[in-house]
Amino acid sequence: MKNLLLLFLLSTSLIFSQEYYWTSYSFNVEPEDVETVGKLTNEYFSQEGSKADGVTVFLFENHFRDGTVNASHSLVFYGTQEAMGKQYSPGENISFTIYLSKMGQLTKSHSSAAGKSLISIGTPGNYPIQAVYWLNVKNAAEFAKGFGDYQKKYAPKNRRVTLGSFNLGRSPFGETHYVLVGVESFMEAFDVGKFRETNKAAKNAWDKYMLSNQGNVEFVRSTTRVMLGKW
Repeated sequence: MKNLLLLFLLSTSLIFSQEYYWTSYSFNVEPEDVETVGKLTNEYFSQEGSKADGVTVFLFENHFRDGTVNASHSLVFYGTQEAMGKQYSPGENISFTIYLSKMGQLTKSHSSAAGKSLISIGTPGNYPIQAVYWLNVKNAAEFAKGFGDYQKKYAPKNRRVTLGSFNLGRSPFGETHYVLVGVESFMEAFDVGKFRETNKAAKNAWDKYMLSNQGNVEFVRSTTRVMLGKW
């Protein structure tokens, strides 16, 4: 994570619009250092002035992941255009520099990315388990409309479903969009589409939606992450 400070200072050129914007920094931590990393992160972001008003910070463990998602943890920031703009405004912050220095001794930087949410459906909340599906979409407007129409009508209320896009830091796989499903437990995460088994209308609508996406959407990969902290 030694380049993290530089990324923070250079990322003020992000363009903002609707919903919220996010930045993500992925890194690897040895198992014996995970608790220390969590403690350092909690100590820093629990301090007044450690983040701009309106910015939320998460620490995630990337729990289920294939061989191409080889970062163990992610530090994620999200907020409005104004809030994220303030977060990324250049300026000297000794406490943040010390935090990065300590983290750099315990972690190995992997990648960074930035993007925005487009459509969020469901009850807002602190969903500790999040399944993320990475997609390559050709006709984004068509895909988003179908996604919104389906989720608004059929998505269960005890979850949060978000469609978003990658703006910066795409992987070599060329993903353009993601779908994030936030749930309360691994039991739900193991089969997020199980509710369709007892809802014929939802199943028929889903099958029709999937058929309409043929040739437009390519599945890239997926990961399931666990929230370790939120500030």
